[in-house]
Amino acid sequence: MVDTVEDALDQLASDASSVLTRLPPRLRGTVRFDVHEETRTTHWFVTLETGKVQVSSTGPEPDSIVRSERVRFDRLARGEDRFIPLLFRNAVVVEGDLGLADQLCRVLFGSVPAGLHPRDFTRREAAENEREDRQHPGREHLRGD
Repeated sequence: MVDTVEDALDQLASDASSVLTRLPPRLRGTVRFDVHEETRTTHWFVTLETGKVQVSSTGPEPDSIVRSERVRFDRLARGEDRFIPLLFRNAVVVEGDLGLADQLCRVLFGSVPAGLHPRDFTRREAAENEREDRQHPGREHLRGD
């Protein structure tokens, strides 16, 4: 598991073959990630070509630019957030080819180990409430039951 956006990009650069198998075969272009942190912005270029992925701090004119705060990118890398919901909330901004950025971000930030299915969340909450009720009898009325 990765902790930062840099870890995710390093992993992409070192294991490009597994990433290429999860991308559409004809997907090509360059995505620039602008990672904002306080007064500084770091740029990462990911260039996709047929059978090849390049990650560097410089690159050709990007087809797509993905901008956000370091905190958001790191949460994406750890699987604590998802790309599309952040995009809809304007926590991540995309300029240019949205399809290219979306495809790459789905693969780069695709896993969500911290995510719970709604049923699993409900079961966990119910079990926790039941535990509290057993520890503190007479509190049922406080929750509106």
